[in-house]
Amino acid sequence: MRVKNLSLIAVITTFVLILWGAVVHNTESSLACPDWPLCYNQFFPTMEGSILIEHGHRLLATLVGLLTIFLVVSTAKERKESLEKTHLFKMSCFALFLVIAQGALGGITVIYRLPTIVSTSHLGLSLIFFSTLIYINHKAKSNSERFINISDETKAKIKNAWKPITRHGILLALAMLFLQILLGAFMRHAGAGAACGLGASNSLLCRDFETLALTGWPHMPQAQLHMIHRLYAVVVFVFVAIFSIRTSHIFKAEKTIKWASLSPFIFISFQVFIGIMTIAFSMAVVPTTLHLAGAALSLGSLWKLNLYLKDAEDSFFEGNRHSFFSDLVDLTKPRLSLLVMVTVMVGTLIAPDRINFFKALFAFFLITLVVIGSAALNCYIERDSDALMIRTRERPLPSKRMKPRTALLFGFGLILFAVPMLALFINLVTGVLALVAAILYVYAYTPMKKKSPTAVYVGAIPGAIPPVMGWTAVTGRIDIMAVALFLILFIWQLPHFLAISLYHADDYNAANIKVYPNLKKGLQITKIGIFVFTLVLFFVSLLPSFFAQASFIYTRAAFVLSGAFLIYAARGFFLRQDLAMHREWARNYFYGSLFYLPLLLAALIFFK
Repeated sequence: MRVKNLSLIAVITTFVLILWGAVVHNTESSLACPDWPLCYNQFFPTMEGSILIEHGHRLLATLVGLLTIFLVVSTAKERKESLEKTHLFKMSCFALFLVIAQGALGGITVIYRLPTIVSTSHLGLSLIFFSTLIYINHKAKSNSERFINISDETKAKIKNAWKPITRHGILLALAMLFLQILLGAFMRHAGAGAACGLGASNSLLCRDFETLALTGWPHMPQAQLHMIHRLYAVVVFVFVAIFSIRTSHIFKAEKTIKWASLSPFIFISFQVFIGIMTIAFSMAVVPTTLHLAGAALSLGSLWKLNLYLKDAEDSFFEGNRHSFFSDLVDLTKPRLSLLVMVTVMVGTLIAPDRINFFKALFAFFLITLVVIGSAALNCYIERDSDALMIRTRERPLPSKRMKPRTALLFGFGLILFAVPMLALFINLVTGVLALVAAILYVYAYTPMKKKSPTAVYVGAIPGAIPPVMGWTAVTGRIDIMAVALFLILFIWQLPHFLAISLYHADDYNAANIKVYPNLKKGLQITKIGIFVFTLVLFFVSLLPSFFAQASFIYTRAAFVLSGAFLIYAARGFFLRQDLAMHREWARNYFYGSLFYLPLLLAALIFFK
């Protein structure tokens, strides 16, 4: 109960903090305190005017940080009681990591004078933190308690009306809304908030300042960016409304989920209306702030609804919870593909040349198609091996929920469409790199995994090409910084995969996939490999500092992150001869690598 109440207070306080952040931006108080974390070198300066707004936001953020620390302490005391309590403790630690990162981004925002990408990331991370707190609060109440009063008749009605696509549609709407919020933040921070004109006459269509006519697609790039935000808002509204109302009909006999189902539709309707009013009232502080409030409430309510639906699945249903849509998503290996696309975005953002926003967006979209198409073909080729491994046998192909031909056509279709489009509409270099990456991943690395553990070196090549594609999409050339990005990703993958292969050695052995841990003296070879490659990564991470003029702050960040990573890699040599301990070490190294890479690349973006 203590965790539930504390997390609820944290959720409410974070929501207020998000709104206060909007007020800071909307009143142009963002730089009222020119230093950070203090304000004019004082913890409590004269709290009036813009300083009250800006420094008050920082003090409230400090309170949120303290609440998160209390949450970690509270969950730590209970973590040994059950697996659920252990999970809550881990999620609380993740929330603390997010709030620390959020504070760092806030400092960067002030120190570097409101760079667009930092300000946009600041809002995006705050919404992820907000959703994490909602998750902790939701999970603090057991699932068995949540549906204890539902009658058998009501359960039967829900079962008859239920389809797996219901929850997956809510998740799709959630992802679309999150992208819309980021697009809106980017549009505002890029100075395009008034690009279509202000006042009631410009609240629906856009004032083209070249022709002075109202239109749905103006000539100026900033106005086009603004209209993209409006047009995409219509698409998001339709998706949220459809799945929100559809879910409410399924759970009409269960009031809690029924109202949870309708709340996203109510909040998204409010947000759209306030968005129109924001332009009609010339971006006044109140409607502009309420617009973000509607966005946060819509996102939070969709996420909460998803959690309710997941609980309903766990409580009411057995067997298949998959839809064709979820199987297609699973086919793309979403977590791996997301990490790959993050590296593409890094290459795009740190490139020195300017690129049209829509061209960059189109390039990112096409590269995404190549990545997920390659993942689908990998699943097609490895479907028999996947059926032999515990962690992969529930994928669509080995579980036989999807026909292999569907995956083959899906993967080939995406690649055959995207690669020529990259070459024609972006540049030839990026198109060639995409083709090379796809061929190496599908036709070299994938079959080689059953023949030799050295396949890891081949597989690291297509895994290191995506950030270079992000770079070449902007510059059209491969230079020293592109090579540095390639080497960082190439070396990072080697100990990363060695750690996975040690932790999942039994699975790989069952599927006859050759990995170093399953060789004679394989444990020692793997430990040495992890340490040596982490040592090489330490030096490679500093290449941007020596050859590409990365900032001194990046150099320090790379030194600290890589040094800490190297120390943990060396810990493997001091473990007892206990396989379970080594696998736990490898597992922790693997998760550490998932934190290391985004932090290193973030330092490269924000401190370039």
